[in-house]
Amino acid sequence: MKKVLLSAYACSPIRGSEEGNGWSWALNLALQGYEVWCLTNVQDKEATLAELERLELPNLHIVFVELALNLDKVLFNPSSKTIYLHYFLWRKKAAGIALQMHRRMHFDVAHHVTYGSFQQGTFLWKLKGARIIFGPVGGGQEALPEFKEYFGPAWKIEKIRSLISKLSIRFSTNLKNTVTLSDHILVTNQDTADIVQKVRTAQPRNIHLILDNAIPLSMQHMDFIERAPGKQLNLLWVGRMLPRKGLNLILHALSLVPKEVNYTFTIVGGGEQYQFLEGWIQQYGLDPSQLRILGQIPFKEVVHHYEQADVFIFCSLRDSCPAQLNEAMAFGLPVITLDIHGSALAVSNECGIKIKPTTKENTALDIAKAITRMYVDVEFRKKCSVNAFNYAKGNTWERKVHLITTQFYN
Repeated sequence: MKKVLLSAYACSPIRGSEEGNGWSWALNLALQGYEVWCLTNVQDKEATLAELERLELPNLHIVFVELALNLDKVLFNPSSKTIYLHYFLWRKKAAGIALQMHRRMHFDVAHHVTYGSFQQGTFLWKLKGARIIFGPVGGGQEALPEFKEYFGPAWKIEKIRSLISKLSIRFSTNLKNTVTLSDHILVTNQDTADIVQKVRTAQPRNIHLILDNAIPLSMQHMDFIERAPGKQLNLLWVGRMLPRKGLNLILHALSLVPKEVNYTFTIVGGGEQYQFLEGWIQQYGLDPSQLRILGQIPFKEVVHHYEQADVFIFCSLRDSCPAQLNEAMAFGLPVITLDIHGSALAVSNECGIKIKPTTKENTALDIAKAITRMYVDVEFRKKCSVNAFNYAKGNTWERKVHLITTQFYN
């Protein structure tokens, strides 16, 4: 049985998105017969331990890396800028633990899966004798300046991020060692592949384009939901309210939807921009009775809203590959998204409507037209629904992990 050390800072059995990705890696590697040690943070320690007890998988070991001086409580907040400092300190401590474990256990494979941003690199390159897998990671994509108004004051931070990314590419020893010493680098979009190739001096034979998410085990055996067409179109958005997620772009688009389109828009998620929602609704002259703002709720409740919706809309302005897209398609939801970055790869033309970004106004108008088409053209919506469901059924974590381990672990 091969021994695998997994670096999964974000890893939780009770959450979706990146935390869900980390857990899916750990679980499916163990289910496929690997001896797995997974380094992660203490975010959902109790829930994770309870799930491990329920699963009774003797080859799955979760190693919780705790920071000293109560810094986990002080710094760990995924919706705050303090998360970056927490991740930095966590990586420092996790690196020392990984080296100690490798001296005792002699891992066959060391695999970094979350956070999925290439700029930070990974400490796993230090584990001599192990096969190093980095990714799937993204982070090479950048927001288009045409949409800086939707970022507000955060556009300055976006530009700082771009600068830091450029400096990391040029000066980060850790990133250079990660790219140079990794046996395989898995990237989620072409933007990231192009940048990684600039750092790596070797031929691109070890750089592979692979999406970083799939549908979780709990969604693999669901039946297709027949949605009877009604008088109202139920739109759903699920995510963390960050400037780059583009929620205000969707609200702008809704202000351009014809009055005869009867819709409700359900917004699920919290985050730093939650406080601006009321102002955006007033800014775009929207009817509050058509909006359902639920805030952050447990993932098991999010599932209910996936089941009740007609269309999933998610127009992130910069994203590696939003996990929500796969989750929504697993419930047979047609998708409206932007045709950029990871979203362009994750959603095929048969599963919804992808909008090519142009100007701010025209992009909002094109999203409004997509919403209108989903309302008017019921047959088109049904066809997208079936295609989305079938696509998601083929994009399972079991298959993804099997494909990657078969290709890259040996």
